[in-house]
Amino acid sequence: MRPELKEYEYQKDIVGGKIVTFEMEMVPYPDHRTRKIRVYLPDSYDGVRRFPVIYMHDGQGVFRNEQEEVKIDMDRALTETGVEAIVVTIDNAETRGTELTPAAPRGEVGAVVNGYRIPIIPGESTTDIYADFVIGALKSTIDETFMTLTGPENTTIGGISAGGTASYYMMLRNPEVFGKAIICSPGFPMFDLRGMLKILDEYDFSKLANNKFAFYNGDQSIDVTSVDHVLAIYRKLKEKGIDKEHMMFLLDTRQSHCNEAWKKYMPEILRFLF
Repeated sequence: MRPELKEYEYQKDIVGGKIVTFEMEMVPYPDHRTRKIRVYLPDSYDGVRRFPVIYMHDGQGVFRNEQEEVKIDMDRALTETGVEAIVVTIDNAETRGTELTPAAPRGEVGAVVNGYRIPIIPGESTTDIYADFVIGALKSTIDETFMTLTGPENTTIGGISAGGTASYYMMLRNPEVFGKAIICSPGFPMFDLRGMLKILDEYDFSKLANNKFAFYNGDQSIDVTSVDHVLAIYRKLKEKGIDKEHMMFLLDTRQSHCNEAWKKYMPEILRFLF
């Protein structure tokens, strides 16, 4: 059943397109939790031509939100680069930590890195259920409602911080669905790095023959905790044969874990992926 679409309440500063929203239950979560979904449609969307789709976590921060704040400014990044895509965002909630933090890969969750304490996420990880929601209920709804290109080469998953971690995990978990991943300042220090690298040593890389990774990280404030982990993962992927046509790593040693950095580099990420 197609959702009831509503015009986005904060359209005045959206460029290059418009946003519609709807609420949906996050099936297969057993507690019937619901979430606001925002869908950005480019100006060229005419109901006839089909477009690639970018799925983003933390939907309140992808466009200008109810508090008149912008974290990523994705609409401006798309307009600047000329990339024509539908962007689907999933709002976060108090359950964000467990939804976007995968189960620890052969290591304990929680660590102290360079003097920063990385907190243990309370409760059990539900990232696999969250991924099943995005792949099943959400993607099928989007594909039935909008003119989308549905293959992995046209389906991107992306996020910041814990959302970056979830995007990395979800592309490895379902490379047949997500062909591209935006992984900005991910929460990799939540996990034992040796366990993460061992998973890649055991991974079937034939599944990633055409997939693309776009990593970004700063090296100030809390991003200090993740830069070494991201670099180690990048080097391991490179060792496994992921070449420069399929992977990039942007590192700005001047930047912290902040909106300005993610907004600054999103256009370059989009140019690489598209």
